[in-house]
Amino acid sequence: MSDNELEVFPRAYIAQGNGDLVKVTNLSWGIQNGAKIKHTLRKPGAGATVGPSEVMISFDFLIGEDGFERDYIRDCQQGTIRQLRSKVPGGAVLTTNGVYQSVDLDGPLDDAVKGSCKFVAALEEQRRSLVA
Repeated sequence: MSDNELEVFPRAYIAQGNGDLVKVTNLSWGIQNGAKIKHTLRKPGAGATVGPSEVMISFDFLIGEDGFERDYIRDCQQGTIRQLRSKVPGGAVLTTNGVYQSVDLDGPLDDAVKGSCKFVAALEEQRRSLVA
């Protein structure tokens, strides 16, 4: 690729149930593995331990005139287990199973009614590496 060519950066998508969530405006995805450095009397930083992993997904959404795209509030209230599939460039699909931790709504005076969700989950085993 020469210096003056532009590269295409595709967008990410998120899906729940039988289809993509089309009213989502921002997606944030993170994983933590509970890693800790272990020290001994003779050697600081002697090794490391890794704990169970946990995924946190957050996204913003718009509410159209027909109402919510999915029933996020009821799912959060009842602790319903859901599967979210985050689709990232390169053909990777990050499949997680978890629950909505929180749902926030915002009805500003000069903009669309919108909300945000936080979802805590476990990541399913990846079938292939995300890096080529």
